[in-house]
Amino acid sequence: MARVRRSSGFGAGAGIVAVLLAITSCGDGDPSNAATPTSISTTSTTVTTTTTTVEDAVLAAYLRFWDRYLEAADPMNPEHPVLGDVATGEELQQLRSAFLARLSAGEVIRGDLELAPVPTAVDETTATVTDCYLDRTGVYDAVSGERKDRESGVRHLITARLTLEGSAWKVASITREGEGCTPEAGS
Repeated sequence: MARVRRSSGFGAGAGIVAVLLAITSCGDGDPSNAATPTSISTTSTTVTTTTTTVEDAVLAAYLRFWDRYLEAADPMNPEHPVLGDVATGEELQQLRSAFLARLSAGEVIRGDLELAPVPTAVDETTATVTDCYLDRTGVYDAVSGERKDRESGVRHLITARLTLEGSAWKVASITREGEGCTPEAGS
């Protein structure tokens, strides 16, 4: 399972579940660069090199989305440039709208997420990731630091749809599927 955590603690909180981040980038996101392992044989040794698969690039983009989400959530900044780097279309609009509402209310999001993403469909320009994540984030007063909500301790099942824009995978939409899921083994 992947954990998205910021040193100062950021997050999504129960109030942000509907708006539903990714850590490191694997490869350049160009599906034409995705390949199977390549072996080079000589008379005395065999060297195997592995390139990043499209699935790896999609998962990295999904994780990066959550990392950037948390980065832009404290201090709350609906126009933070990292949001446009990881989200597009409907999802980017929803993020900015939700973040603007939180900013207007003097709130930030802190905490961490325990992600368990699994790619369920990937082609050259679109991908779907299912995640059963544990949200350990909260909504906090930006000035006093007082928590305004409660951690639920419940895992949330979501479906994220990603789109390849140029050479970057971006989250285009996140659909909440339910609560109380169990992550797939090995995720």
